[in-house]
Amino acid sequence: MIVVKIELWPLGDQSKARTLGIANIANDGTGDPSNGNYKVALSHAGKFFGKPGVYKSGEVKNFNRSLSPYHLLMRALQACLK
Repeated sequence: MIVVKIELWPLGDQSKARTLGIANIANDGTGDPSNGNYKVALSHAGKFFGKPGVYKSGEVKNFNRSLSPYHLLMRALQACLK
């Protein structure tokens, strides 16, 4: 699983970091060595962070594994935030 955490560091101070949201990207096991399929779950974000349940969810199909993980993150967010 890939976990992407969005944090706010007030005035750049990491000791005061506050989590704004989390994206979980999980391989669903149906891909092949070249292309993967993923399920995506976004937590509630901002002032709603910590609220139980999933805010948005989606799927990424046929992702070319040779691409950067940033491409996977972009596709994951696009799948959830249509």
